[in-house]
Amino acid sequence: MAKQVSGRAEGPAAKKRTPARSEGGRGSGTIGQLMRTEVHRVAGDASANDAARLMWDEDIGAVPVVDDGGRLIGIVTDRDIAMAAYLRGMNLWEIPVGGLMTREVISARANDSIYDVSTLMSQRQVRRVPIVDDHGVLIGIVSLNDLALAASAAEPEGAITEHEVADALRAICAPRSSAAGGQLRAH
Repeated sequence: MAKQVSGRAEGPAAKKRTPARSEGGRGSGTIGQLMRTEVHRVAGDASANDAARLMWDEDIGAVPVVDDGGRLIGIVTDRDIAMAAYLRGMNLWEIPVGGLMTREVISARANDSIYDVSTLMSQRQVRRVPIVDDHGVLIGIVSLNDLALAASAAEPEGAITEHEVADALRAICAPRSSAAGGQLRAH
């Protein structure tokens, strides 16, 4: 099973939270209001070729990896696949997704606040967050794009501002402080 990291914001960004946020202000909606519930997924024994084909067909950049019970065990990105093929010198159909997926999955719960998930995305520099239930079963996914669309539509009310989305994008796209050193790194 994947090590799932809670959707709770930590560190300096969490301390910037204003009282209005926790009392129904901007960002007070839940991520369950924004998440997409039709989530494309693959099994851990699927090939990188299967995942890449799904990404191409569905125009997505990441696919959650689930076990037989639908529990989230990892996530694989298009970059993970490209780098694995390059570094291993293997054909995509020879590479199992389970061997290249990120196992420490940054996930959230549907009742987590939009603000907390946005902060988590910024802190961990991820563009997508799978949403799981209390048993770790994948029930949805939210992306930076979903946050941007919610901000531009101002839906749900109090969801997130365009400025907050820009702040999240800036943090997510900032160069990481440590180099990967030739190894595959988390997305």
